[in-house]
Amino acid sequence: MDAMTEDEPSSKRVREETPGKRVNGDASGTPERGDKAKYESDAKPSTASPTSPVRGAYATRESHLRKQERDGELKWEVITNDGVERHSKHLVALKNIFSKQLPNMPKEYIVRLVFDSRHKSMLCMKNGNVIGGITYRPFPKQRMGEIAFCAISANEQVKGYGTRLMNHIKEYAKETENMTHLITFADNNAVGYFQKQGFTKEIMMEREKWNGYIKEYDGGTIMECQLDGQVSYVDFVNQIREQRKAVEAKVREMSTAHKVYNGLKDHFKPSADGKYTPIDVKHIKGLKEAKWERTGLPKFRLVHPGCGDGLPTKENMHKFMRAIVNIVQAHADVWPFGGPVNPIEVPDYYEVVKDPLDMELIQERVASGNYYVSLEMFCADFRLMFNNCRLYNSPDTVYFKCANRLETFFESKIAAGINWKVREPPTKR
Repeated sequence: MDAMTEDEPSSKRVREETPGKRVNGDASGTPERGDKAKYESDAKPSTASPTSPVRGAYATRESHLRKQERDGELKWEVITNDGVERHSKHLVALKNIFSKQLPNMPKEYIVRLVFDSRHKSMLCMKNGNVIGGITYRPFPKQRMGEIAFCAISANEQVKGYGTRLMNHIKEYAKETENMTHLITFADNNAVGYFQKQGFTKEIMMEREKWNGYIKEYDGGTIMECQLDGQVSYVDFVNQIREQRKAVEAKVREMSTAHKVYNGLKDHFKPSADGKYTPIDVKHIKGLKEAKWERTGLPKFRLVHPGCGDGLPTKENMHKFMRAIVNIVQAHADVWPFGGPVNPIEVPDYYEVVKDPLDMELIQERVASGNYYVSLEMFCADFRLMFNNCRLYNSPDTVYFKCANRLETFFESKIAAGINWKVREPPTKR
């Protein structure tokens, strides 16, 4: 290959190099920091306590990879073809991985770029063996780098190494090479991977900085990743965790949402006569501090006979509920719902239906006078009873058909007993 200057436009390189499409192989990887010749992991222990919750699969995987780095199992190193025997052996191993993982790429072309002294390669090394890497060419005057190849060996994929590898190359390029952009001409099969790594098809870098330096091929897409000097790509999880703590601390200065009050379980214990004692909502600790206010006027009136003045008070609501239960009990299709299902006759019923309901239980709850605090709760129990029946029985059974007919009847009676048009009180002048 003829000698070329460091920042020589790629138009000359295209004529010299083997024609063909450059393939950026799908990798799923891991990296850290060092000098230009060697880039080994120096990840510091997490500032979070060992018991701190790690949220999300990405954070969990990153924590595991960082532990591998601290234990010395996983290392990162940037090398070039500088005549050092050890570096030459590692480049051969990396070339072999690229050849296997990028089958559409001519092997001679891979060899030419990997061993080109103007290109650098970041190695992903596990227990001293090369398992993947990224080969790229830096353009110092343009403050950018062109990624040529990116791959992880087949038996080490889907472990997060590709993502971690890309994070390390970003950190190295930003801190050691003083780059502001990474650019690649991605094979169409690799576009998805690069998008996940923060690359975009929209090129924001000035065209004059990269035009003529980045080779373009048919069947590929040029993609760019802008590097942020304030982001630590190898300690991203901890950085987000610290930001989250700062936001939560600021929220606590303006809110009491972080305060936890004791529950109301003692209020739900039945008294000696088996009834439950209601509690006024305004006496629940924490509601006042949360700026809770009672809702305004009721949104409906009861028009069913025998419901008093029609206002949905507790007394009138229970009159309406008792009337509905009596009407439903008199319907011809209520017979499958009279009482609980006998587990001896239907052994697997309670394995399928986890929250059983029947008319006997609903009637008991209405009679207690305290269970149903709203009409919505009352209707929800009926609908659950019908859904349970349809869940266990097939559509062609008499039980399924009874549930449909009785539900239609129930809904019609509820609708007939309510008037949603509530007249607003006159405003004071």
